[in-house]
Amino acid sequence: MTDHDATVSWTGIPIALISATLAAVALTAFGMELARVHPLLALGLNIVIVAGAAPTVMRWLAAPVWRWVVYGVGTGAILSFVALAALAF
Repeated sequence: MTDHDATVSWTGIPIALISATLAAVALTAFGMELARVHPLLALGLNIVIVAGAAPTVMRWLAAPVWRWVVYGVGTGAILSFVALAALAF
């Protein structure tokens, strides 16, 4: 099977959506609890968490199935930062 096979895309999209949802909910819930202490603490610690996990997650791009998880986690992290910025301030 090649990377251009249409069935691979349709199989990967649900994986990306599930991983985006899990990452966004986890990071937002963690950030909202930290925002009770101080809003900048929430954003700062989420940046540290994402930066710490980034090298490991970027290595997964080479694997055909795991790349969809990487796309989802990246999207979820971005959505979490947007939600935290909107809810914390």
